[in-house]
Amino acid sequence: MDDIWIEKYRPRTLDEVIGQKPIVERLKAYVKTKNVPHLIFAGPAGTGKTTS
Repeated sequence: MDDIWIEKYRPRTLDEVIGQKPIVERLKAYVKTKNVPHLIFAGPAGTGKTTS
């Protein structure tokens, strides 16, 4: 069975997220300190909020 495109190409790690370096660095810092706050991802349709 063919993979669904969105599943095949979605980032699996924070290092695979492209074009969001400051946000990725902040998320990595949360993980490193084991202090991950509640987060809301907002933005226009088609920007990868659900995928990432």
